[in-house]
Amino acid sequence: LPVVAIPPVVSTVPGLSSHQWRTVRVFISSTFRDMHGERDLLTRFIFPELRARANAFQLNVYEVDLRWGLTEQDTRSHAAIEICLGEVQRSHLFLA
Repeated sequence: LPVVAIPPVVSTVPGLSSHQWRTVRVFISSTFRDMHGERDLLTRFIFPELRARANAFQLNVYEVDLRWGLTEQDTRSHAAIEICLGEVQRSHLFLA
């Protein structure tokens, strides 16, 4: 995997004085009706491997997949778009 430059100090792990852990949030985007297989592949295989490799560089990788973060009420009240846009804004990378 190529090394990606990440802006300094997103989060720090307590007890590590001279080394700072950084965090990268990756937003996975698609409609809720498609890409189920691709999302499952990313979640089950790609992200665990990516996290394992990134740990060597003191880098935490978190995927943001709103299939598990939105309630039925969010969808009915049209809050889903607000929640999605907020998560996109907080993420460092965007997969679509």
